[in-house]
Amino acid sequence: MAKPAVTVIATEPKYDVAISFLAKDEVIAKELYDRLSEVLKVFYFPHNQEDLVGTNGLESMREPFFDSRVVVVLYRDPWGKTPWTGVEETAIGERCLKQGWPGLVFVNLDQTSVTPKWVPTTQVRFGMQAYGMEGLVGVIKARVQEHGGKLVPVDAITEMSRIQREAKFLEDREALMRDRRWIEGTVHANIKQSLQDVIALAERANADHGFNIVGKAEGTVCVMRSSFVSLGIGWHQPIFNRVEDDQQNGECFLRASEFSGTLILPGERAWVMHEPTELKRHKFKVDISETRELIWKESGRNTVIAAPLLADHIMRIFLDLLSRANRGNVRRPPL
Repeated sequence: MAKPAVTVIATEPKYDVAISFLAKDEVIAKELYDRLSEVLKVFYFPHNQEDLVGTNGLESMREPFFDSRVVVVLYRDPWGKTPWTGVEETAIGERCLKQGWPGLVFVNLDQTSVTPKWVPTTQVRFGMQAYGMEGLVGVIKARVQEHGGKLVPVDAITEMSRIQREAKFLEDREALMRDRRWIEGTVHANIKQSLQDVIALAERANADHGFNIVGKAEGTVCVMRSSFVSLGIGWHQPIFNRVEDDQQNGECFLRASEFSGTLILPGERAWVMHEPTELKRHKFKVDISETRELIWKESGRNTVIAAPLLADHIMRIFLDLLSRANRGNVRRPPL
């Protein structure tokens, strides 16, 4: 497929990149700015944008989105609906009509916000949860180069900034991993919601695709079963105010174990004639993204799972187990 033509800006632009974002996403925007500004000229406005509406600077704040090689939109609701981002949305829309769409990098920060209708379906959009900060930085650098920009070589000064930024991230990560309020309000809440979402996916599989999955989630425990295979999920946290592994107390992880055999559902009154055999154990460890958001990492693999995608990942583990059983690749339990 032929690439869309790149519109050349007549005069040398003041900025390589201009970033538009909601005030609540300033942490993400600042991380992006720090990385890009090492090698590019970046417009980033770190104030609470809504405070400037109606001031004399209103028109001047539109100009960077016309005077840059590439515009980056960090999008989620209510971007474009607040007073200041509404001004920015109008400016960016006008710019795209005049200079073309290839200069726009539209970043979906979540999977629930509906993309504005003015963004063409043919315009490439970047999924932050799928590719992360590293992927986004690479995409923006490549787009800037396509529009005639040049990356400034990294020197000792930029390396100082990188090391300082890395140290701050490690400090923030350590604090969150030992913050009881964050653990309960973010980690535990994500596990509980994800397990409820897993059951909802199982019910949808039954209703829409004729599966026969039985499952129940209760707190941080969940069981699903179908035919002669089961998946048991449970949270293991040795220290109540810490979600890191500890040499004395052991690992902290979310376990998803595949079984040949019938597992009893939480609260179910039943018994089975055979002992289920554990086939495989998946361990998901808590971690923090560079934007200070919860992510999960699967032990023994390079898999990084955004918190909203945890339920989908667990469900696919169970579906893979069920598929292997259907093909005769899982030994049945003894009668």
